Amino acid sequence: MIKLIDSGLRSIIVDSGRRGVQCDGFCQSGPMDDEAYWWGNYMVGNRPSTPQLEVIGAVTLSIEKAGIVSVTGRGVVAKVNDKLVDTWQPIAVDEGDTLKFESSPLGTRSYLAVNGIWNVPSAIGSACTVTRESLGGLRGDGSPLQPDDRIDIKSSTLNITAHVEAESISPNYSLSTPIDVILGYQHAAFSGGSQRTFFNSTYTVSNNIDRMGYRLSGPSVVSSLKNLRSEGINLGDIQCPPDGQPIVMMRDRQTLGGYPKIGTVAAYDIGRLAQSVPGETVTFRQIDMNNARAKYLLHLAKRKNLIGEFGCL
Repeated sequence: MIKLIDSGLRSIIVDSGRRGVQCDGFCQSGPMDDEAYWWGNYMVGNRPSTPQLEVIGAVTLSIEKAGIVSVTGRGVVAKVNDKLVDTWQPIAVDEGDTLKFESSPLGTRSYLAVNGIWNVPSAIGSACTVTRESLGGLRGDGSPLQPDDRIDIKSSTLNITAHVEAESISPNYSLSTPIDVILGYQHAAFSGGSQRTFFNSTYTVSNNIDRMGYRLSGPSVVSSLKNLRSEGINLGDIQCPPDGQPIVMMRDRQTLGGYPKIGTVAAYDIGRLAQSVPGETVTFRQIDMNNARAKYLLHLAKRKNLIGEFGCL
């Protein structure tokens, strides 16, 4: 059992998300930073789809039963009883301990994994909190966690994993390297000049960002498509509305959209963009679909080499 004392700016329950239900009108949901989420569960010996807390801001919670936890995220710092502890590592906590953690800069996300089976409601195959859909979370209505909320976690028989150096697994969240984009089938509706503008410009992360989408501010990117029928939206799709300011669709995106899309952010770069905050700048570069796939497979191979046979890839 864990009890929230301070829930920070926003704390929600997430798991690996809802699969195969967009056709029924439900968003995919899931962790904004999949790499931090995945490693968190690995570090405490959980299955990859086990729920976690996804947090913005500083969170304080009370440990009401001894166990193993892990805290991951961008620039994350954690303390147990006001003493610094290692992040991106298993942390042993005792009954009565107080755990505090936060990520930086403000607005980035941190994740808390706790060894065991989380006794939280499931809706449409997932415990993920989606406020817009009034779905999931501790109360099943999509509401964020509040102070004094308790989460019951049953002890697990899974073995705690071996030590892996944090420096080897924590992602490089720097935005100095361009974000990879695979051109979409509508890219031909963007002139050569518009495409060059997009891939040769710097965009600022605006204040208008959330789990649904990240609106960017910068040189306008317009399409010749004016009357596009609504169609399915993929994670990372880059929509270009009439004002030409790109919007990258994220985990809680709508299932359908009618704005033209210049391309899609590669899966391995979604977490890096999701951990950006307003005022930071990003650039994009085009990557061939096959090269993006190869890069993603190399990423999975590196993960497997680091952990050995975990059986969950």
